[in-house]
Amino acid sequence: MKGYRNYIILIVLLFGALVMLEYFRPKPVDWSHTYTRKEKMPFGTYALYDLLPSLFPKKEVQEVREPIYNLLQDSTLSGNYVFIHNYFEADSVDTNALLDFVSRGNQVFIAAENISRFLTDTLKFDTHHLDNNTPDSTALYFTSQQKHLVYTYPKNQEAVYLEADHKAGHVALGRNKAGYLNFMKVPFGKGWFYINSAPLAFTNYQLLTQDQSDYAATALSHLPVAPVYWDEYQKQGRMESQSKFRVLMEHEPLTWAYYIALASMVLFLLFKSKRTQRIIPVAEPPRNTTLDFVKTIGSLYFNNGDHKNIAEKKIAYFLEHLRLQYHLSTNTLDEELKDRIVNKSGANEALVANIFNLISSIRESNSITAQTLMMLNNYLEEFNAQTSIRPKANA
Repeated sequence: MKGYRNYIILIVLLFGALVMLEYFRPKPVDWSHTYTRKEKMPFGTYALYDLLPSLFPKKEVQEVREPIYNLLQDSTLSGNYVFIHNYFEADSVDTNALLDFVSRGNQVFIAAENISRFLTDTLKFDTHHLDNNTPDSTALYFTSQQKHLVYTYPKNQEAVYLEADHKAGHVALGRNKAGYLNFMKVPFGKGWFYINSAPLAFTNYQLLTQDQSDYAATALSHLPVAPVYWDEYQKQGRMESQSKFRVLMEHEPLTWAYYIALASMVLFLLFKSKRTQRIIPVAEPPRNTTLDFVKTIGSLYFNNGDHKNIAEKKIAYFLEHLRLQYHLSTNTLDEELKDRIVNKSGANEALVANIFNLISSIRESNSITAQTLMMLNNYLEEFNAQTSIRPKANA
């Protein structure tokens, strides 16, 4: 037992060491392109969202977690609507609401590599991916700056450029060193659309790791100082429920703890219910009570002293046995019947004669003694013993 205890302690220590190692192990960097404002991973926008109050002083910065149409139903709404994501999605209803919002003198800033066809067709421009991935394609500058400062966003990323119809009044604001347009503004009504094809330039990696926050700040400085509506709906969907489960799902360790606790509870209920299940009773096969019934009736007759009645029933059962087993007529107990019984059953001739004589004596008597009944029983048992082990004679 002591040896087993040492093994158990060793296993517990090893398991604890494994848990601690997993807990303190550095987590791998998540390079997912989320663009969400709460994410501090390289391609989140936590740093930029934190920078907005200084870019738009004394103006409200509001996170939007609903579709474009829902927000812009309020026609009195004014300011800058900012979208930064890999893909800008808007159906015809959302696009019309956005066009109406800009036409009233507001601004929409979109930084995306792919833009909804409803908007590109209306504003007469398109996005294209560069086939080659040269340093020039990821080196960006603003055309409005007299001395072109070059900003580089993460290498090994596929560059996207804008192709615009110059007759539609588009104004170039930025290009890459290869000469392709990547930032422009498009007039619509009293307002402007600002289109940028390099959303990675607005991420945490660009602002913090590359220390190039000036690019995002310069791009957004084209917008007037007005309230900012920061879209998170296209990246996260609607606002989550404010229940406690939302907190569990936001943090990976808490999420795993919740799932493990839930699985443990299910296993406990399964095994607990199995251990406390009601015992199924053993079903005994039905008993043949015929013999018990016969013994009871026999005891009743014997105790009442009616020995002849018992003897007559034994005689009737014996004669019935002869009829069924040997197909003999037992109406008359004569010598011919005795000989046929001896031949067919193989029983001793003297025994059969004794049985016949005793049956005749009992039938002629009004009553018999217990000794006579016992004699009849012994004769019949001896007959059954002889006929059960000796072969039957042919008819």
